[in-house]
Amino acid sequence: MANNSNRASIFEITTTFDEGSKGGTRQKTTTNVVINTNRLWYGKDSTVSAFLATAYDKQGNKVDSMEGYFLEPEVNYDCAEVAGGDKAIMYGTYNVVPRKYSWQRYKWYVDKVPGRSGIAIHRGNDGEDTEGCLMPGTDFYYDNNINDYKIKDSGNKEKELFDFFDKYGSNGIVINISV
Repeated sequence: MANNSNRASIFEITTTFDEGSKGGTRQKTTTNVVINTNRLWYGKDSTVSAFLATAYDKQGNKVDSMEGYFLEPEVNYDCAEVAGGDKAIMYGTYNVVPRKYSWQRYKWYVDKVPGRSGIAIHRGNDGEDTEGCLMPGTDFYYDNNINDYKIKDSGNKEKELFDFFDKYGSNGIVINISV
């Protein structure tokens, strides 16, 4: 089982909305869902990020949220922008878009990743399943037999996340990946 001692503080991530020091006004947005991820655990061939997906109304008021974990390939920033690389993508902010073409395998993609294409959010269990993508899960653990991390209950978390996107993401979804 993963070390849970850091989990309470990992979701204390500031959103793109400013409460304002005077008057408490919020910024308006056209993006309905913001996913903040924080890469926290690094394995031999994998990376685990905690995420908080938050839905906002048009005035920037929080209306719902969900949390989980992403499993990605290992982090190697020298190769993060190399086409066909099976490494974690570079940290930064990206749009998440639905598949554009019927031939695309997955439902949601991380768009305009420098040097990369086809970075999807999809189910899977370990580093071999990532294909350079992000795999959601309810939890994770370190597998001593392979000396690497695995994600738990990916299929159910994928469904929950995609339902969240479908319900709240009509005006856009962004993902902020931080280290």
